[in-house]
Amino acid sequence: MTPILAAIITISGLGLIFGLGLAAGSRIFRVKVDPRLAKITDLLPHLNCGACGYGSCEDCARAMLEEGAEPTVCPVADSQAYGKIAELLGRLLSEEDEKVARIFCRGGYDAAERYRYQGLETCAAANQIEGGVTACDFGCLRYYTCRDICPFDAIYLDDRGNPIVDPGKCRTCGLCVKHCPRSIIRLVPKKSPVDILCSSLSAGKYVIKLCDVGCIGCGKCVKECPVDAIRLEDKLARIDYETCIGCGKCVGVCPRNTIQSVGKVQNR
Repeated sequence: MTPILAAIITISGLGLIFGLGLAAGSRIFRVKVDPRLAKITDLLPHLNCGACGYGSCEDCARAMLEEGAEPTVCPVADSQAYGKIAELLGRLLSEEDEKVARIFCRGGYDAAERYRYQGLETCAAANQIEGGVTACDFGCLRYYTCRDICPFDAIYLDDRGNPIVDPGKCRTCGLCVKHCPRSIIRLVPKKSPVDILCSSLSAGKYVIKLCDVGCIGCGKCVKECPVDAIRLEDKLARIDYETCIGCGKCVGVCPRNTIQSVGKVQNR
């Protein structure tokens, strides 16, 4: 036998042995994957945005299968996907009102400034020095982190530079809520027809000095509401979404134009 032929036989034999070893090992140490994992992952939006609290859409699907996470744990999937995921998991969906992000300030553009800011153009940075660039401690800083971070292009600017959420595009991922340093963006029931777009807890006399459209706690909306859906809390009028019937009477009596029909914010 020639050395070349011997080498070929040896290498072929070793290859066969290693191949059989790998095949046996793959059967012995095989990790069974639930076939539903791929199906659930396919139903998710594949944004890997992290809004669900998991590292990726596949991790989110795995959490539903292995950790008991709700079929609705992904906040950006649609209702059709929720239904199919629940069916795959053999669970029932909990009834929950559809939500939308809303920015509770429309005076950011017109509010007085504490100082002229020059620095990193993010809301978090503009809020670091001496309580923030705007004199109102509860007003929009207008560096538009919410708009820039939204993966669905659901936040736009009105003609006065105030950020507005488009309820038709919002998928309630909550990223804008998470990254607003002044916590003036909240998730509210999408069906709510009117809202009080202010977050200021300052006394009315200070609000008047700082902002043209801030709530001054005058109470006119409270008295006008026929179903007692508005109350004053910490000098700020608030709407009970469950009670509100959307009559719009509060919109008409608000002297500061703070209460708006949702989706029909007037440009100033």
